[in-house]
Amino acid sequence: MSFFLQNCKEKTELNTDLKPAYSDFENAWESNNLYGKIKELKQLKANSQGESNFEKPILNLIQKFTDFGEIKEIESYDNFGKLIQKDVYEYDNNNFLIKTLSTNKSAELNYIMTVKNDTVNKNSVRTIIINDSLKQQVTVFYDKKDFVTKQVAIEKGDTTTVNHKYHFENDNLISEIQFERDEKNPNQEFHYKYDNNGNLVESSTKTEWIEYLNETEWKDNRILKQTEYTVSADLKKHLDRITEYDRQFNPVNIKIYENSKLNRELKYDYEFDQFGNWIKRSVSMKEHFANSDKFIPIYIESREIKYWK
Repeated sequence: MSFFLQNCKEKTELNTDLKPAYSDFENAWESNNLYGKIKELKQLKANSQGESNFEKPILNLIQKFTDFGEIKEIESYDNFGKLIQKDVYEYDNNNFLIKTLSTNKSAELNYIMTVKNDTVNKNSVRTIIINDSLKQQVTVFYDKKDFVTKQVAIEKGDTTTVNHKYHFENDNLISEIQFERDEKNPNQEFHYKYDNNGNLVESSTKTEWIEYLNETEWKDNRILKQTEYTVSADLKKHLDRITEYDRQFNPVNIKIYENSKLNRELKYDYEFDQFGNWIKRSVSMKEHFANSDKFIPIYIESREIKYWK
């Protein structure tokens, strides 16, 4: 518990002037909702042993970042603090990803992906090798705005081509379809709606069998709440989850539904460092399925963060 107490002394109020990035991320700091030039992040988890007692914190994640904000290394650990998988990322002089190496000891898996980027012809070739055997080669083609237009995958002698077609209105992406031969029979469809400020308020991902729908509420150009639905083959809309956020896009309340009925609810309380990154997250749960009337602590996550100078 000493680490938690140490972080409590460093606690600061949430810096509400910070603005999270919701899309078009410039680097991994932004896509991970992190602030400042982070060099290393260690995350620990302590499970509850009652309303006020917790187990010893166990390491479950280490992320290392380059000085330009991309992921350099990830180490993932199991519930006992044992290393499960290690991923290492390499970049060229233009900060483009050129190689990924992953090792998973328990699964006896060694994964290598190499990337060759051709910025002149707007394509990249990704070669995937698993346990010293060629698994797949994927060539991705881009347009002038860096949207993917086509992917050609070769695996075990078979070639699969997936085309991407987009529709824009007022520079906003309205829809994308992915298809192999006939665009009238797409593999996947993506649809988007925006408010008058250009903020995304509805998105959907649709296949032949199912549709996932996400509705987003905004306040002062910040995401306040997101509601997730599943639309099944019978076209019935099933409520799955409602997530509420603070101004920095940290979830503060999550309601989880089963068959559109409230099943359980999670509440998150945070402490932050001087850069606006949370360093302690206390999570409690209310079991609506058991008619519980109060939140019970279930675990505490803490983060040790080092910054580039």
